[in-house]
Amino acid sequence: MAFWNRQSTVQVSEEKPVYTFEGSGQSAALAPAMFGLIAFMNNIGEGGWNLLPLLFILLFGLSSVTSIIGSAKWHRDGLNRLLVDSSHLGRTSKALNAVCGTGSLAVAYGKALPRGEVWATDHWKPTKRVPMPSQRTSDNIRIESVENIVRLRDANPQELPFKDGYFSAVGSRYGLQNTHKGKKDALLEMLRVLRPTGRLVLAEGLFTALWLRYQILPRLARELRVSDIALSRFHFTFIVTAQKLG
Repeated sequence: MAFWNRQSTVQVSEEKPVYTFEGSGQSAALAPAMFGLIAFMNNIGEGGWNLLPLLFILLFGLSSVTSIIGSAKWHRDGLNRLLVDSSHLGRTSKALNAVCGTGSLAVAYGKALPRGEVWATDHWKPTKRVPMPSQRTSDNIRIESVENIVRLRDANPQELPFKDGYFSAVGSRYGLQNTHKGKKDALLEMLRVLRPTGRLVLAEGLFTALWLRYQILPRLARELRVSDIALSRFHFTFIVTAQKLG
């Protein structure tokens, strides 16, 4: 009588990276727009007030749609490709993903720079619920097999721990929007660590992007600190780019 030993097959699920949508908190960024709308409606009279509920619904609806689309893998990967392409990197360039969140752009930089150097920085704040908030970013870097290229560091966005002109490109996804205090200081720090002719590449929500494109960066251009300022769009995400002058 023959016997067969049946071996049980244990299926081990593949570990996958987990990214969060960096712009998920952009409803808070709509608050200044709400106050502006109220003042505007007050000026144009009673007829304008009838439109106010509709405008509220449209703005918050746009925020919700942006969060849903922004969380999709195709959107995350497509936006990262645009940001990497806009960074104009060489194979041995140095790139910084400032205010990196869960690190999707840092990973994209790492895959584009097999012989380069990439840093991912953010200012993580431990809580009782999440005692190690940078762990997910560290895990994503490891799972994506770029741990030999991408280095992770806790850093205040207004005091980046790098010397002047160290990076060929500085990129961020909703980094300034998520910097609730000192947005301009954080931007100036990004420019400080960027080398002359280096590229600044920022994906932001509408209001932060408009603030950058039409208020802050033109002032820096007049001071001969940046040039080639441009505003483009990837679905509901806005991309602001500029080149640092010497």
